[in-house]
Amino acid sequence: MAGAWPPLIVLSLLLCSCVSGDPGGLFPGTEDAPAEVSLHTLADYYASKTGGLIRLTPAGTAPWTGSVRFTWDPYDKLRILAPVHVPPAEVQDLFALDADRFVERSGKRDFLSAAHALYVDSPFDETRQNHLRPYRCLKAWGSLMYPPLKQLDRSLSFYHEEFGERFDPDTLGTPLFDAEFQRRLDDETQSELTYGNSLRALFNGVESYPQKLRLAGEARRLLYVAVMTIIADATGRELIRVMVERKRRGVDVRLITEDFYTFSVSNYAVGVLEREGIPVVRVADKRLNQIDRMFHNKIWIRDGEEAILGGMNILDYENESDGFNFLNRDTDLLIQGPAVTSLLESFIRLWKRYDRDNRPIAAAESLLADNLASERAAGVRGREHYDRWLGNPSTRMNGICRTAVQGDNAEPQRIVTMLARYLGAARHSMYMTSPEIEFDLETRQPGEIDRLARVMHERARDSSFRIVYITNGKDGGLGESTSFLRSRVKDAQLVGEPLWEDMLTPMIDKEGREVAARVRTMIAPLVRAGVRGYQYFNYMHAKEFYFDRVLVGIGSWNFDLYSAENNHESAVFCLDRSLRLQLERQLVLDMVNSVPVVFPQEVR
Repeated sequence: MAGAWPPLIVLSLLLCSCVSGDPGGLFPGTEDAPAEVSLHTLADYYASKTGGLIRLTPAGTAPWTGSVRFTWDPYDKLRILAPVHVPPAEVQDLFALDADRFVERSGKRDFLSAAHALYVDSPFDETRQNHLRPYRCLKAWGSLMYPPLKQLDRSLSFYHEEFGERFDPDTLGTPLFDAEFQRRLDDETQSELTYGNSLRALFNGVESYPQKLRLAGEARRLLYVAVMTIIADATGRELIRVMVERKRRGVDVRLITEDFYTFSVSNYAVGVLEREGIPVVRVADKRLNQIDRMFHNKIWIRDGEEAILGGMNILDYENESDGFNFLNRDTDLLIQGPAVTSLLESFIRLWKRYDRDNRPIAAAESLLADNLASERAAGVRGREHYDRWLGNPSTRMNGICRTAVQGDNAEPQRIVTMLARYLGAARHSMYMTSPEIEFDLETRQPGEIDRLARVMHERARDSSFRIVYITNGKDGGLGESTSFLRSRVKDAQLVGEPLWEDMLTPMIDKEGREVAARVRTMIAPLVRAGVRGYQYFNYMHAKEFYFDRVLVGIGSWNFDLYSAENNHESAVFCLDRSLRLQLERQLVLDMVNSVPVVFPQEVR
């Protein structure tokens, strides 16, 4: 791709229409010795290179910034490094993009269109897995050509024209509101709808972890946890402490977890819980011919009244993430209402299947029976109510949810079936986030994930139907392992051990390039069919689905073979006014802070 461009091309990027072709600017050429500059020199550099589009913020004028010095990264001299003691989030806050002028100057209809055109016009370097930039960017910006936008200060339609504020779900005529469609899905997936759930999306660990602490601390009857990994690091130890305290006060605390990860990384944490008398079940479903299958659920249930479900495990890397600090970008969902009873029923089913000691769970079974009976009497559960809930515009977006907890071999509540049916029924759009993307459009023996990808490919060819896929890329690398290496490099810098920095930094960069190349190769046929692909500038670990701007899905399910056909996974799909607005805003924020997947032959 990069080789297809003339070697002396002058970059005419939208972001810097007034820029000369020199990528060095105030900084010496890339072969010279590193140079240190002050923050204000850097501010002048960006002002001159972008015609004032990237400017210093009030945070950049604080007294402490006067002594901060910047230099380029010796491992990639087109990146600029801040001092190691300044966190990435603070570096990101030093500069801001003038979004209004950026869109106006581009001549495009919204921010995402302007950004897309910017990357289309920028040559892509296959070796670096990066778009070439006419000025050096701060490493804290990742692969973005501008400082990340942490807040959306204008209407969503300013950033993404498709998300206009006047949208009315009742004008869709979508089968997603059709009671008979939903009953057929009941039969196909052994799941059912519930009504009147209260829902709150929890974006990243900074929102989810405090809710898990609260939920655990408020448990009075039971606290049931099903999670792949629980680590005894700083945040994990605090949650373990609360779980133990609840157990000592007579709460029925239980854990279902992945056997392999317990053996490899979670043994200490699980051992603490077991020594305190907390029953633990280890799920061991791996086989010699299917070694990658795993217990991948993330479910928390309190007293049959509240639940948290989503993509986050228990470790600092996730619990401390904010979506910008180069940890996970992830999403959980806090649920109150009858959907919690459905999750409780699934937990009991898993417990009775995998507990080799056959420890009774009678109290929870009694609570389940009571809840099911009262919910059916109240008319918030039961397929006989679907016509009433879904046929009335005043009720069809009031927390109508379907939970899915699939077990070994993705049974019985197969999530990929739900996704395929929802995509087939959608009238105008599907948005998805996932760290993985793996399928084969050409195979003669397609699996479930291949069939879903084929539906996406076919629907994307219809120019009136929009599919957006936000995934991982160069900046996220391999997630937890990349973050660990980055932490080790920072430790080495703080104590002055250049050997570790010299060894690990090239490994981190190579890891990120390989991930980016693999994702671009895999998603290419979908992008060429019409899918809009994005690679987030941190590690994208969220698993979200959004159909026709009305149906929201959140869970642990990745877009790969193992989630589709092997793994234990969980998800919840909801028709809800408040939740759709919560997710819609986050999706736009994610797209704004992602690099679009574009190819040289693309025509704007």
